[in-house]
Amino acid sequence: MTSYLIYTDDSGDEISSLYTALLVPMERWSKVLRQWLLFRKWLYRKHGVPADFELHTYEWLKGQGEPVPDQPDNLVNSSQGLRREIAEKALKQIGVLKDHHVRILTCETPGAVKADAYVALIKALNAELEKEDAWGAVIVDGGKDNVQDPHVRAAHRGLKLDSRRVIEDGWLQPAQASQLVQMADLAVHCAYQAARKKRSRQFMWDWYAQYLHDMELSCRCP
Repeated sequence: MTSYLIYTDDSGDEISSLYTALLVPMERWSKVLRQWLLFRKWLYRKHGVPADFELHTYEWLKGQGEPVPDQPDNLVNSSQGLRREIAEKALKQIGVLKDHHVRILTCETPGAVKADAYVALIKALNAELEKEDAWGAVIVDGGKDNVQDPHVRAAHRGLKLDSRRVIEDGWLQPAQASQLVQMADLAVHCAYQAARKKRSRQFMWDWYAQYLHDMELSCRCP
């Protein structure tokens, strides 16, 4: 019987809302984090980006912020092309975590109400965990204020207790303090671009299929 820590984040627009979950087996958690920290170590040595700098995918790809403020001429502060390369390398690192039995689940619902997508995700997670005779605890991005949206608790408590495999309410963890929530942020942003295919992000339309498809609990192929 496996137990998972499940890291989630959301994306979307007025047309659809998405949530992606990154399921990490508890017994593999330290190895998974170690693998990601090796990438962050490389990012620091190669480009000067410290490990405690939050990789927020939307802001990162927009070229916002200065990851290395004490080096104003550092290309990572200004080059969107370089940031794209780094984002793709980060996604590759998530992809290889399938060797540690890390899984991905994404749910998309129509409209801009992200609560609907979260309910769909929790129901789908519970069903997948029940199939596997497994259990999971969900970690939710708490944002800058670390305040839980009311829909998070409601989604968890909407599950039938007798068949519930997602334990407790969602646990808040600000992305800036959690490497794995940042990984979930990158994954859901890629899922969003795969679904919505924004012209400005054409370079990443295939990233989800290329790097995360083999990790999916439920295939999102058309």
